[in-house]
Amino acid sequence: MKPVIQTKVLLMTSLMLWSMASIDLMATADPAHYKTGVSWGRDYHLADMEMQTGRYDKAETRLMTALKKNPSNINLRSALSLAQAELYKLDAAEKNANQVLQKDPDNMMAHVALGVVYRNRTASSDMVYRAQRETILNQSRTELEYATALDPASPEAHNQLGVTYRYLGRHREAMGEFDKALRLDPKYAEAMMNKGISALDSGDITGAKTMYQQAIQLNSKNYMAHYRMGEVLLREGNPHAALKSLNTALALNPNNASVLSSMADAYNLQGNYPAAIATYRKAIHANPGFMPSYMGLAAIMDHRGDGELAMAELKSALNINPKHPGIRNQLGHLALTVDKPDQAIQYYREALQINPQDPDALQGLSQSLMVVSQNNATSGSVLGNDDQLLAAEAAVEEALRLNPNDLRLHLASLRLHQLSGQPHASKTQLEHILSQPASNDTQQILQGEALLSLGRYEDSDAVFQTLIQKAGRDTEKLLTLGDVLRINGNLPLAQETYEKVLAVEPNNVKASRGLKRIAAAQTEADKNLRLGKALNNWRQKTSAIDFYEDSLAKNPRQPETRLSLAKLYERVKQYDKAAQSYQFYLGLNPEMPESERRGIEKRIQKLSSLAQKPISH
Repeated sequence: MKPVIQTKVLLMTSLMLWSMASIDLMATADPAHYKTGVSWGRDYHLADMEMQTGRYDKAETRLMTALKKNPSNINLRSALSLAQAELYKLDAAEKNANQVLQKDPDNMMAHVALGVVYRNRTASSDMVYRAQRETILNQSRTELEYATALDPASPEAHNQLGVTYRYLGRHREAMGEFDKALRLDPKYAEAMMNKGISALDSGDITGAKTMYQQAIQLNSKNYMAHYRMGEVLLREGNPHAALKSLNTALALNPNNASVLSSMADAYNLQGNYPAAIATYRKAIHANPGFMPSYMGLAAIMDHRGDGELAMAELKSALNINPKHPGIRNQLGHLALTVDKPDQAIQYYREALQINPQDPDALQGLSQSLMVVSQNNATSGSVLGNDDQLLAAEAAVEEALRLNPNDLRLHLASLRLHQLSGQPHASKTQLEHILSQPASNDTQQILQGEALLSLGRYEDSDAVFQTLIQKAGRDTEKLLTLGDVLRINGNLPLAQETYEKVLAVEPNNVKASRGLKRIAAAQTEADKNLRLGKALNNWRQKTSAIDFYEDSLAKNPRQPETRLSLAKLYERVKQYDKAAQSYQFYLGLNPEMPESERRGIEKRIQKLSSLAQKPISH
């Protein structure tokens, strides 16, 4: 009598070699029987049941125990390799799969396991794997297509091939493979769940929910189906219903970091920050390497105005995973918001060491360099010759060659040209940014920043005012806009934005601290302006320039200071900077008489021409 098995791995060809009765009879047989040569069959079956419910860790433990008794059993080892691949223990999984293939080159499940190993490597923080994503995914596809050819009746092989097709963006073929798996096994919950994931990738939230519900009906003990349902409910903005699904997932798989972190996300969405913080910490305790929990904690700390505590959480994450993409970028962003641009530069440069073409890091680095140069009046000439600045310019240009439509990179190039004393060279990038229609808020922010960088204050204000109105009473969006405006020196509009936050949430700490930083910047700007005027009166040109620049670094919207600085730069023959300062002066005086405006515009043209002439010795 053939064994009757609903297996995840369906190694039917191998299992038919057993000279034993059905699994149903095994369950009632004398336990001592399993100490003989067929004892691994029961362990295999129980491990398979664990994998059907997504508990790969328990399956791994059971299979490793069985392998100690039967170290030469390739069926146990191939199943172990798949469990380890699903657990992202990729080196161990690959080693076990290759051991199986050395003995049996056509072992279907070992090829399935290798396919999962290759696919999961693309999620690694190692940039070697990330840079070769498509190549590695095609290796996964090759292994899984071979597995389906070896055993066309394997639902598991078709399901895993569908997942790889989804990673490759081949959604139609992915759905076809999931449907094949379900035709072979109509009760195969995981294939139905993967159909839901593909539907969600395509933006079909309703379809995804329906498929997740069907997966739960097929196997109510599969915690992943409940977890995915919770995720899609969170995406819908329904944290209460999401928590119900996530609690079920947690009951089926206690202490799962992914489930706990999503529960914390739900509490966060409800505004229950103490519960969110406690649950993120539970997730970290369950799995210290689960990075989204650190990111969630940092976001809450930042929202409360505790930027330093937010950075501390992310530094803890870096200690666990030094190569995680995005953590350093987030640290750089936080360092800027707490007025530590030097630290921001450090984090962005470290991020670029991991991925030299990371557009977020390049954009952040250029912004940080700009802030540092504004904070140190003499740094314009120093940084202009800085090897790090030159390297940043080269990196941005190379990234732009590969990603010519990335607005973040064009803005980074714009700022770096300004910083190196070539504001005329930035106009091409500016025109490119402004010529692209903004399809989302992020692109509108970039356009507003670009306009600010060139002193087109009135146009920039119009962009940000639109964004502020669109944000309405959404304090998260308002705080983001307030931070962007403050970092870029638009203190009046930043103040207005923070005040809007406090009108909605009177106790919002981050908005209050933002207002305090604005007041401190204005006070410092006034002090440096007085010193600059005094030194200018005493004909101390270089020192006067330093203090004027210091004042503008704190508060860029000072028209008379811009005019004084333009005249000083003109006297010391720094024509590029003089032209730029006159341009900023025009931007701060939209009501200037037309005749006066035309005169300054002619001066700007003349200075720009002088700036491009070679210096005669």
